[in-house]
Amino acid sequence: MYGKTLGVVGLGHTGAEVAALAKAFGMRVLGYGKRADVEPPNLDRYYSAEAGDGLDGLLSESDFVVLTVRLTDRTRGMIGEPELTIMKPTARLINLARGPVVDEAALVTALHDGTIAGAGLDVFEQEPLPADAAVWDAPNTVLTPHVTAEMPDLTARSLEIISENARRYRAGHPLLNLLTPDDVYTEPAPAARAGH
Repeated sequence: MYGKTLGVVGLGHTGAEVAALAKAFGMRVLGYGKRADVEPPNLDRYYSAEAGDGLDGLLSESDFVVLTVRLTDRTRGMIGEPELTIMKPTARLINLARGPVVDEAALVTALHDGTIAGAGLDVFEQEPLPADAAVWDAPNTVLTPHVTAEMPDLTARSLEIISENARRYRAGHPLLNLLTPDDVYTEPAPAARAGH
């Protein structure tokens, strides 16, 4: 991994930790996030959706692309055939976000055609992954079950955030983990899912 370029798409808690770990391994780290007013740490270059940056630069330069974005109406299908074509033929896509962020059929085609070198998938368009899903037979692909490790302090941490947000609200300060209209996720109609 040393000297390779990692592109992190989505710089929330998980994405920021991935960037920090990549830096510790001596990687060049590119990041793509929503906000233009903050540049997250541990990045060699930051691309911002609010600033009008696209994904092309990050995708074309990265040896590994890690997806850690929320699933919203804007991020659904954000990695499809055009984006996979921009990636290096030696690059690997790792999806830790949500399955529908990637057009799975386009990814399977890209893997069979050698458009990209490989993929690591922890999430899928349909979960649990059906036995007849085409991704099972995709070359150079590592599949893991979408299972989050148990966090013994989850309830305590959640209560800390709620308490802190109550304090911030009373003080007129910005809230933590604030959702915006850009975070809206609309479940597609059953007919739309069946044809996808």
